Amino acid sequence: MVKELNITFFRHYDRIFDDTSGKEWTKWFTGGTVNIVYNAVEKWKDSEGYAIKFENEKGERRYLTYNELDELTGKLAGGLLDLGVKKGDRIGIYMPLNPECVIAFYAAMRIGAVSVPIFSGYGRDALQTRIDDAGITFLFTSAGYSRKGKEVNMAETARTVQNVHLIISGETELLHGELSFSDLVKNGKYTESVQTGSEDPAIMLYTSGTTGKPKGTVHVHGGTIVNVTKEVKYYMDARPGDTLFWITDLGWMMGPWAIIGANCLGASVFLYDGSIDYPGTDRLWSLVEGNGITLVGVSPTLIRNYKFKGISKAMKGVRLFGSTGEPWDEESWMYLFNVLGSGKVPIANVSGGTDIIGCFLASTPAIPLKPRCLYRGLGMNVSVFDDSGGEVHNRIGYLVAREHTPSMTRGIWKQPERYRESYWSKFDGTWNQGDWAEMDDDGYFYLYGRSDEVIKTSGKRIGPNEVEDSVLKIPDASEAAVIGIPDEVKGEAIVVFYTGKGDEETAALIKKQVEKSLGKSFSPKYVINLHTLPKTKNGKILRRVLRTTFLGNDPGDISNIEDQSVIDEVREMAGKIRGA
Repeated sequence: MVKELNITFFRHYDRIFDDTSGKEWTKWFTGGTVNIVYNAVEKWKDSEGYAIKFENEKGERRYLTYNELDELTGKLAGGLLDLGVKKGDRIGIYMPLNPECVIAFYAAMRIGAVSVPIFSGYGRDALQTRIDDAGITFLFTSAGYSRKGKEVNMAETARTVQNVHLIISGETELLHGELSFSDLVKNGKYTESVQTGSEDPAIMLYTSGTTGKPKGTVHVHGGTIVNVTKEVKYYMDARPGDTLFWITDLGWMMGPWAIIGANCLGASVFLYDGSIDYPGTDRLWSLVEGNGITLVGVSPTLIRNYKFKGISKAMKGVRLFGSTGEPWDEESWMYLFNVLGSGKVPIANVSGGTDIIGCFLASTPAIPLKPRCLYRGLGMNVSVFDDSGGEVHNRIGYLVAREHTPSMTRGIWKQPERYRESYWSKFDGTWNQGDWAEMDDDGYFYLYGRSDEVIKTSGKRIGPNEVEDSVLKIPDASEAAVIGIPDEVKGEAIVVFYTGKGDEETAALIKKQVEKSLGKSFSPKYVINLHTLPKTKNGKILRRVLRTTFLGNDPGDISNIEDQSVIDEVREMAGKIRGA
């Protein structure tokens, strides 16, 4: 695989893997030296293609060739060295998805420092938590950008945190002690990629932290470069001449995944820092057609919205759709395939996580597809287990990996026992991904949400996605999120939140449809209409936030929710129900 992907190791590894310290602490490509940035940027500097294509919400475009990206990255790397940044230092990147965030991301890794991408929508508390946990010394941020027609002043938020030096990109008057991004690039000495060890940390990615303290997952140069490049090549079929656009943020796993994967294959990555539905719902079409985008990564939530709005325009020029973030319903899958893809464009549905910076499951353009399906990822020894650790087919169980894989986190930052407890404690010698899945006799997989979100009602267990699928059979329901709440009779009762037509008739139809599809045991106790669902910027629905808010508890850090007014709406609805 390493040869097929043309990945350059400065020094070839002695062993592919070493598990003498235990399976959970497996090391990969031991004895080898390699650098992500050399493979993604420096190696391609003489190619003629674009490394980055960028458009902001105002429609202004900026394209960078590989040569330009190498020059900028190399000079910023030199600037960081001048600041005293050393190998292993953690460098935070709190920026919108634009060329500067990629330059900063690569520059840190280029000199052996560790890039720590942080979601651009986080507020002060979430930002400070990650700075303190990772021990970030320098934080890249932006003066601001436009989202939904409004100016977002990121530097203003960044200036409220403590114990870190700010490096600011864009036009703003610098305060005492702040550094200019452009000056660092201008004055930095061009620096080549250092020869980092295969197991040297390259990236720290934080889980979203909807419950408990966020987990800092640690990813190394060797395992990351091999696995990510493999996935973008074989799942997205990326090659030179392609432009890959994944609707995401640098702070989410799919941001680094798309950037590194596309660039390591000599393709272009497209960046967009605005809202995908501004100024109108056709913005995605104009981005695709205007920038020659051939590979598009979407979320099921986005596609459900397009379907609900009755959009019937094909997306010309796209030869493959990618998808991740949550389970599909069959109607939306078929709408993506038949309408947006004109019945010709395959869907590479992938699923993994921040903790493996990759995908355990993936349907690829080379494998016949079933609606909603995934397939076993290449090189991933995944299965579905029941509670006793036995493999099950055609039944919902726990998604697990029987073996270690190259891109698995090398632990949780400074918390080795939490790492063991989180991933390796449920089944001996087996990684538990925390997803609820089903595996059929043909080897296809289907996801049903997080296993810790499973609902047990009247002695029967069900994943929220099964109920949501039923809800979305009602034409006037646009989106749905289902939770379980304590119930004296059933143990847990089902609550349906949905967007769309908010009247008693629609609510009654939803209740009836769930009973028809799943049985009266799963009849919802409450059906609640909301103006929106609590979602991250990349469209991931946060059911646990819904549940804690509905129960009157503190939902924790909600700064990653795009429209936070929905929290007050849920709280008000719950108050009315409890008072009834």
